[in-house]
Amino acid sequence: MKVIGKNTKIQFANANKFSILPMNREIDSKHVQKMVTSLNLMGVIRPVIACKTDIIDGIPKMYIIDGQHLATGLASLNMEVPYILINIDDEKDLIHKMAYLNNSSKSWVLMNYVNAFKMVYPDYMKLIKYKNMYNIEPLMLAMIAMNSNISCGSKLIKSGEFKITNPNTEDMCKLFNDFFIKIGTADRWVKHYFLSVFMKAYGTYNHTKALQNLDKHLKTIKAMSDVSAAEQYIAKNIFNISL
Repeated sequence: MKVIGKNTKIQFANANKFSILPMNREIDSKHVQKMVTSLNLMGVIRPVIACKTDIIDGIPKMYIIDGQHLATGLASLNMEVPYILINIDDEKDLIHKMAYLNNSSKSWVLMNYVNAFKMVYPDYMKLIKYKNMYNIEPLMLAMIAMNSNISCGSKLIKSGEFKITNPNTEDMCKLFNDFFIKIGTADRWVKHYFLSVFMKAYGTYNHTKALQNLDKHLKTIKAMSDVSAAEQYIAKNIFNISL
């Protein structure tokens, strides 16, 4: 196991020596101001983590993996940035290390991984397209895209292994969006059971009739707290199918 200790070389550079990683999170100005306040109060108490690589555009450049808000705060105070260089093998390794390091301070949410991996894998870009087009939660979009009722999408997205395998993804997203808009405030697990039944019924149910059924039973579905009964209720009363 590699340990960062007293023999680790901390270097210093102006903030303009670092390039922006396209897969990193956007700078939050409020977070930067918190860093500035901390710097004025205590000074610099840790270095940023950086790498030097050509995997982004073929030209060797230095990038900040962890500490971009600190570096931005230092730049606003005209202070040099202390940094430690770590090795990066490839784009996937870069994203994994970036996510791991950032999770120690301000954790990544699912869409942070999607936005990062979109630079490497086209299926992540398609997932963003569906997210922008339809009012459906990202994890549910992933379940449709993989044609899977098992909610393993989060793990696959975070690992860089997510792939769209369902040829009917766009059509299913469009249809399910009609339901999701109506059930948006229902319990999270009720919504997942609704998606599960929808995926089983896809291609066999009457969409117009199912929407009419949902209007009749919407209050009941939104009020459901017993998720164990939700799947059977939705199958019978919305899609008219038996599980």
